[in-house]
Amino acid sequence: MTMKPPQSGKIGYTRKEFGAIFQLYSQNVYKGLFKDFSFLEIKGKYYISFREEAGKTPLITIEKRRLSAERVLFVATTPAQKSEIIEIARSEKIDPFIRQLSGKIEILRNAKKTDSGNYSQNSTR
Repeated sequence: MTMKPPQSGKIGYTRKEFGAIFQLYSQNVYKGLFKDFSFLEIKGKYYISFREEAGKTPLITIEKRRLSAERVLFVATTPAQKSEIIEIARSEKIDPFIRQLSGKIEILRNAKKTDSGNYSQNSTR
C-alpha cells in the first residue's frame, strides 16, 4: 500500500506556468502598460501582481488556488471603483487562462490609451 504525503497548504507556480505569466507581463512592459511586478505569499497562497508604476495599486493580480490534490484554478483580478475587486479571468489550465487574461489586458490597454491623451504604445522605450 502506497501512502501519499500530506497535501501542503502552500501552492506555487510550475516553471511552465510562471514562464507563461511572465511572458505576458514582458509583452505588456514592451507595450508600455506595466513597469513593475511583485510576488506575495499570504498563508500559503502565492500572488503575482502587475503594476503601472512601483508602489501603485496593481492593475492585475494573479492567484493560483488549489481545488484538490490534482486540480488548481488560476484567477486574475483587477481593482474597480469603490475599492472593489473584479475577477477578469479564470481557468483550471494555464493556456486558456493566459488567452483570457491577454484579451482582458488588451481591453485595459486600449482604455488607458483612450483615457490618457499622451499614453504611447512604447512609452518605456
